[in-house]
Amino acid sequence: MKKIIFLSGIHGVGKGYIAKQIKKEINISIYEASDLIRLNGVSTDEKKKVNNVKLNQELLINSINNLTCNETFILNGHTCLLTSDNKIESIDISYFKKIHIIGIISVYDDINIIEDRLYERDNIHFDKITLNNLQNAEIENTKQLSEKLRIPLLLFKNGNDIKNLINFITNL
Repeated sequence: MKKIIFLSGIHGVGKGYIAKQIKKEINISIYEASDLIRLNGVSTDEKKKVNNVKLNQELLINSINNLTCNETFILNGHTCLLTSDNKIESIDISYFKKIHIIGIISVYDDINIIEDRLYERDNIHFDKITLNNLQNAEIENTKQLSEKLRIPLLLFKNGNDIKNLINFITNL
């Protein structure tokens, strides 16, 4: 059975960087939700905004189910997304119940740093209020998800000691 450690955070928070740091420390597969969505169909996102959250989640679930591995791995993704009309849409818990999540790492960072990263990396500008609201929603969603699924949660500020994160993963 696949066991998933969910690495959560908003775009630009540094999940990819943290995933690389984890990979240096322990041998674990890491999949990006957006890559898995594209493997199974056409993603409905454009410039970090999603037109059809439900379709994206169905594509993600299908891709996870089609993975041939039966191992513990990290899934880099989100619990809420910004829609094409700039609204924050939380991903329904039913999608998370369809996969076997054994723990959640919720990454957060300073909004100014995230804003700069998004602009430098993707040439996309989001205002600080939107980013702050999105990050707060992401953190709240991971807390609720952890509670409802009865799984451990680590709130992790990007830049903190990676050893705490590695200990969390290895103790799951």
